[in-house]
Amino acid sequence: MKEDIPLLGRWIARVFQKYWRVARGLNLSVEACVIDEAGRTLMVQNESGSTWELPVGLVHNSENLEAALRRVLREVAGIEVNGQPDLSFFYARGKNEQTGVYLVRRWRRVTALSTREVGFFPIESLPPDTGAQTAERIRRSLEDRMAPEV
Repeated sequence: MKEDIPLLGRWIARVFQKYWRVARGLNLSVEACVIDEAGRTLMVQNESGSTWELPVGLVHNSENLEAALRRVLREVAGIEVNGQPDLSFFYARGKNEQTGVYLVRRWRRVTALSTREVGFFPIESLPPDTGAQTAERIRRSLEDRMAPEV
């Protein structure tokens, strides 16, 4: 009987691990570092208009990362991706959110669906209310470096 207790304990632990993976969940999002022909980076104002950030959005259940990237750029910035975008790295955006950062160099402007302010800025003169972590992710994307904690 005592030999069954460790086995039962491992079984209960596995059941709870599976439950927490489903119950807690993990959000997946994409972020785009879009570069124009002059080497400037696309930035959008956040919903409240208080800061500038890279275009970002959640991946829907029926999408892969690239499809979500294309949708987010079209909706947020009126950008259509041409060709294959480059997945630069992943980072933890929050406790239960992982974000894939794409570098997009081939694109074209289409009609924007969003009313948010958008603009292209040189890396040396990003808007003053751009977060330090956002600026670091842009630098690392352009340098093609991994970003473990940005």
